[in-house]
Formats: sequence, C-alpha cells, structure tokens
Amino acid sequence: MALGASANVYASEAFGFDGMFDRFRSVSPDRRFPRGMDVERWGQQCEANGIRRYLAFARDAFAHDHSLASLGNGVLVEVADRFADAPFPTPFDDGARLVKKQSKELIGGESDPFFLFTNFMDAHGPFHHVRGYDRSLHDVPTSWDSGDYGTHTLNQEGVTSENRHHFEYTRGLYEAAVDYLDRHVCELVDWIDSNTDRETTIVVTADHGENLGFPADNELLAHKGVLTEGLMHVPLLVLNAPSDWTDVDENRYVSHLSLGELLVGLAHNDVPDITADRIPGERIGSNMADSATEDERATWDRMIRVVYDGKTKYEWDSVGDQARYRLSDERPNWQEKIDEDLPHETLDGEFFEVPLDEYKEKARRENDRHEVNETTQSRLKDLGYR
Repeated sequence: MALGASANVYASEAFGFDGMFDRFRSVSPDRRFPRGMDVERWGQQCEANGIRRYLAFARDAFAHDHSLASLGNGVLVEVADRFADAPFPTPFDDGARLVKKQSKELIGGESDPFFLFTNFMDAHGPFHHVRGYDRSLHDVPTSWDSGDYGTHTLNQEGVTSENRHHFEYTRGLYEAAVDYLDRHVCELVDWIDSNTDRETTIVVTADHGENLGFPADNELLAHKGVLTEGLMHVPLLVLNAPSDWTDVDENRYVSHLSLGELLVGLAHNDVPDITADRIPGERIGSNMADSATEDERATWDRMIRVVYDGKTKYEWDSVGDQARYRLSDERPNWQEKIDEDLPHETLDGEFFEVPLDEYKEKARRENDRHEVNETTQSRLKDLGYR
C-alpha cells in the first residue's frame, strides 16, 4: 500500500503527484483539513464581497460532502489572517503537525506492509515566528517576517551594513525552523516504531538546503540561481536500517538520483551500495516574472551543471561561465573557487545524455506549455518560486 501526506504544492494534486499513491493527503494553509474545501481556490472563483462573501462561503461549505472540514478550513484561514501582523508568534506552523497527523491516520488504518511518503515544509521560507520555535536559538524581533522584504533585492545588493540584520534574522529563524521540524519528525518516527508490528526503515532527506548569506553562499539568500554547497549538501539518514548497512562507506558521495535504488533495496531487506567517488548535479533554471530584464534572466534563469570528483567540484552554465571549487569534509557547506578553466565539454558528455544548451532550450519550451491554475500559482509565489 502506497501512502502519502504532503504540505508541498509541487508534491500535490496540482501536478498529478497523488496519482502515484493508493491514498494521498495534501495540506496547505488554506486547507488544513484535507477533506474539506480549498479556501483559496474557492475565493478565486467567488465574486461576492463583504458579508455576502462570508454567506456564500458558508452556503458552499454546508453543501460540501465534508461540511465541517470545509467550515474549519474557512475559520482557520480567517484566524491566520488576523494573526498575520500580530507582534507575537503565530499558532499555525507550515504543516508539520498536519502532515504528522495525516500520516498517523493513513498508517493507523493499514494492516498490510506500506510505503509512506511525507513532505514537510517547515524549514522552507518565507520565515516567520511560529509558536513552538525554541526562542533560545535566536533573538529575532517578533515583528520581523522574511516575507516583508524582497529576497531578490537583497540578493542583488549582497550583505551591507544597512541590510545585514535581514541576513542574520533569516539565519536565526532558519535554525529555529529546522529544530522545530527535527522534533516533529523524531516524534513521528517514534510513533511509527511504537505503532507498527513490522520492522520499518525510515529514510530522511531534503530536496535542497538554503543559502544564508555567507561568503560560501555568494552572499545570497534562499535557493535560486546557484548550486552552492549550502544548497547541494543535504542530510540522508537511514533509520532502523538492515544490519548490512554497516558495510556502507558513509564518507563517499551519494546522489538523489540513486534514492529509488536505495528504497527498493530496503523494501527487500537489502542495502545496495549507492555511494560513488564522482557524481553529477544540475539545475534547469527558475521561473521569471515577465518584467524581468535580460540581465536578470541571464543570472537567475541560467542552467547550471556540476560534477563532484573527490574534494573538487566542477561547475559550468548556459551563459558560458565555468569554475572549479575546493571542498572540505570538515566544512560540508563550504566551497572556495580555485580556477575558471576546466574541461566542461568532456564532463558534460560523460555525465549527461543531452548537451546543456540543448536541454535548457527543451526545458524552456516545455515550461511555456505547462499551465497551472491561479491557486497553485499563488502558493508558488508565497514560497518564492514566482
């Protein structure tokens, strides 16, 4: 039985992600009860204003198959809006409690072996104060919210005496968010261990890290436009692994491209050696606003490829830039540029089936053909992708 619970709009029904699962639950700030109405989607279709808008929502909520869940979604959206500008932490997190709750419900109804996919978003920007964050980890003013300033503008400026506090505040809340997420993931792991009869192996990883404005991050925030080590070096934890796991050399590289092989192996109580001395990585580019200049597109929409080889990372992109970086085992999120001349044509042909420029153009054409509804676009914008 394949089960899934996600707070990520990219891993939701909007992109057909639920089609891979027998049962799937999506949660969002506008749909904290998955069976109820999506409040934002409803709002984009309703033309009424004022009290008539509230009455229209109540009417449609009562007519819904899950009326109480729909009403609950509406009430919680309204409460969250009221808390948005309050000078104290919001009582709503970014989905950790909901994903955990939905996961427990999905597992609780299963007697057969299951595969569970979860996608948490609580370490993803924009960053704001949430009740439950450990205040001893940061000293960020309660009135501060990273969504109130332009990350793109800061990334163009770099760290200055005037904006340094924004970078420092982002680091503080990011640390608190990761700590908060760790606690909820640990609680779910413990619950699964206590409430399932079979041995269950759990794999914990992340799709990307975060730039936090350090020199090794090119003084950038968020996770667009580059392939720094702050983004590329992410956790991969295997909990309750088969006994053969001790034979794996954890100091070698592992690529997310090998996750499928790892999961299939674990499902058969096997530990495939997915480590390697040399691995590739790439980013295709970012969605850009129509108002973006050509210089902005060249910087933020360029395609980048990298190859890791021992303590060296080779990087080249679609605008002709290339670089060689020195890496360090003791500083996994650090890199230092040492050269700008490298055999990228050879590496491109060795590790990638389609040349970089050809692949970038193909991706651009496919992206132009793909349309998403207004609700999805709004959520992507909230997460900094639009």
